Amino acid sequence: MLFLRILKIVIVISIVLAIGIFIFFSISTNVTPNIDSYVYELPFKKGNNYKVVQGYGGLFSHRHIAALDFEMPVGTPVHAARGGIIYSYKDDSDEGGIFSKYKNKANYIIIQHDDGSFGCYWHLQKNGILVKKGKVDKGQQIGISGATGLVLRPHLHFSVKLKLNYQMNSFTRTKFNSTKGVVILERGETYERPVH
Repeated sequence: MLFLRILKIVIVISIVLAIGIFIFFSISTNVTPNIDSYVYELPFKKGNNYKVVQGYGGLFSHRHIAALDFEMPVGTPVHAARGGIIYSYKDDSDEGGIFSKYKNKANYIIIQHDDGSFGCYWHLQKNGILVKKGKVDKGQQIGISGATGLVLRPHLHFSVKLKLNYQMNSFTRTKFNSTKGVVILERGETYERPVH
């Protein structure tokens, strides 16, 4: 009898947790109305596809932020979604995790585009920045994905900013060229970068 009672409690707790996790990752917050007119390349190798595990306004770490998280194993090549000039980078950290102490431990690269906006690529692996100064071309490999900084699991965090701060309207939503056409990416969907 005691075993059955404990089993029922465990089942109820598991169901409540599963519902809570589903709601947490399904609901999103308001983000900027800004939509960039430029059509970006997906930030990975041609012919590859990755799932968007957190989209614009996600509750985990994107509250009111127009940013995308691509589920991506450590060591995956990261490519420039748009060409520009290297603005800044960091690649000396090998620390990452779910606690706030890791927030400033992320390796990243920021590319300034010709219109003054910034392409931001976060959570790269230690020594994973391949281009540290000068010009980069759209589609060029710029880094290697990792799991540094504030991360639940390995992924590539990508955003485009008009200003380098975290105010909601400093971000802009982006359209990408994919095998599904030119689209604004949605959480939970998988997107492939076209070969041509």
